[in-house]
Amino acid sequence: MDELRKTITELVRPYVQAADARALDDPDAELAALGVDSLAVVELIVLLENRFSVTFASDMLDWSTFRTVTSIADTVEALRGPTRADGPDPSDLDRPHSPNRLA
Repeated sequence: MDELRKTITELVRPYVQAADARALDDPDAELAALGVDSLAVVELIVLLENRFSVTFASDMLDWSTFRTVTSIADTVEALRGPTRADGPDPSDLDRPHSPNRLA
């Protein structure tokens, strides 16, 4: 499990019934079946937005987005966009209005 899924799993864990906590080891476990209700999802949205500096659009606020840790992680990854660990994309430097353009 990658770091994003691990972090999301730990954010979700307090909302899972204690007897089902081990089920979270499977990132594709259905969260509703583990006791995560709509109030928990609202709280998770706030936690996720703050932790990952993302904003969930209103059309993302349904059970398909918050069905599993994997579905949440996929949505967060999409909202964060591509990550560039090696610095700016060289093609950005050729764009006239790029914030990465040096001159």
